[in-house]
Formats: sequence, C-alpha cells, structure tokens
Amino acid sequence: MNFLFLCTGNSCRSILSEAIFNARAQEGFIACSAGNKPTAKVHPLTLKILQNLGVSTQGLSQ
Repeated sequence: MNFLFLCTGNSCRSILSEAIFNARAQEGFIACSAGNKPTAKVHPLTLKILQNLGVSTQGLSQ
C-alpha cells in the first residue's frame, strides 16, 4: 500500500513523515512525500532530527 504525505514546501513535515513511516512500516507499506511549492532542499534541521532518531536520510529529496 502506498501513502503520500503532502505539505507546502516538502522540506520538513512531509519529509519527516515519509522517513519515519518508511523506517517503521510493515513490509508492503511505502510512503513518499511531495509539496505544491517545493523548496528544492530538505531543511537541515529535518536531517538532524532524523539522524538523531536513527532514521536513514539516504534518498530523501524534493
């Protein structure tokens, strides 16, 4: 089953949701994220939070 997380810039909230969901979801569940006005860059604090939680940031992009 696929899930899509949306927010305006796709630089923080939707990225956090995608990464945490994918790190903890059961097999067969996959999340992606998007924004209606993407900023073209993941916010640095987003990456820091995910790293502190032990969640992979590999492949995250806008």
